Amino acid sequence: MKKKIYNLVRFDDKLVYHGSYYLSPRSIKTICYLVARYVNPEEDRELPTQLLVPVKELANALFDGTNTKMYKSIYQEIDGICKELTSSQIRFNSKVEVEGVKLRGYLNWCSSAIPVQDQDGNAAIQLSFDPMIAQFFLGLSRYVRLYRPELNRLQSGHSIRLFQMLKGIRNKKTFEKISIEKYEVEQLKFLLGVDGKYPQYKDFNKRIIKPSIKEINEKTTIKILEVKPIRQNRKIQSLEFHFADKSEKQTVDISSEKDYIPSLEETDKLTWSKYNAYQLLVDFGVREGIAFRQLLPMIKGEVFDGFEDYFVKSVLSHFRKTSKQKDAGTLVNWWYHKKSFELSSEMWSKILERVVAQKKELEQKDPEAFVNRLKAKTMTRPAFQRWYKKQGKLHEI
Repeated sequence: MKKKIYNLVRFDDKLVYHGSYYLSPRSIKTICYLVARYVNPEEDRELPTQLLVPVKELANALFDGTNTKMYKSIYQEIDGICKELTSSQIRFNSKVEVEGVKLRGYLNWCSSAIPVQDQDGNAAIQLSFDPMIAQFFLGLSRYVRLYRPELNRLQSGHSIRLFQMLKGIRNKKTFEKISIEKYEVEQLKFLLGVDGKYPQYKDFNKRIIKPSIKEINEKTTIKILEVKPIRQNRKIQSLEFHFADKSEKQTVDISSEKDYIPSLEETDKLTWSKYNAYQLLVDFGVREGIAFRQLLPMIKGEVFDGFEDYFVKSVLSHFRKTSKQKDAGTLVNWWYHKKSFELSSEMWSKILERVVAQKKELEQKDPEAFVNRLKAKTMTRPAFQRWYKKQGKLHEI
């Protein structure tokens, strides 16, 4: 049985773009792991009242996606993580005013974090979330989706916080070559949890902004191209961030496939769903060779197994809605640069969720068709057609 990987975490937009907090890297990585591992934003109605998390499990999770070796001091730092998660606060501005001043709200990440021994005598942490914090993790309609191994590569809490904000914006603007976002300096300090500190901009820039930019550019999938200081009355009032996704070099010349046409013998080796996916691409205008040899093999993952045509339909639907140029050549270029398959992208998230929802709907409304699809993914299309005819009934799958 495969070990399940908990790499995806979703934070509500309100937390990422409007909440003020600072956590050390070890603590924010702990929160991300706990949310990815123990919280289901689609099905859970409330956060777990208590979690018993083995220290060894947590220690391993903190180094997912890094080349850093786990060293013994992580166990010594558990007490620090417990203290920080129960004492550090998320602050946010409210609409409630007293004497003309808006009040702020305060929430702790966890209501308790207690080191204990589990039933086998192993070290563990018994954690309880503050119930009010559920609004940032459950019932999400607008959220930032993060890929934990990428986030884990960052070693600064400020880098992680800034990366969350900028990555969320890039996820939502996939077809925008360069994103531009402006922050008031005081607003940015508030979001990074350092308001009231660094009264001189040069100190804020030297200690927070420049090191964060350097680390984000070196270790993540986005690149901050420029930060423009905007002055007002000779004082730097705002910062304008210009940032983009890092480009990936082509490793295969797909033009060599444009004149290739797969034989009937080759297409007959495809499963029912893969063949349908192939036909959808060809019908859209994609060259047969590119669809067969380049795009089709890129549809991977257990979720899409037997439902590759659902995936292609979702991709085409998303492409038609969001791309200014709607021709097959643009689709191929966009697909081949893996914008559909980047696990940390908003686009991949939407496609994944749509296919999952469609599978659930089929299973509920037409169980027989769902079972037929599960059968079809285990054999070639001609073999499935022969099996299907033997059933003595025509039924959609």
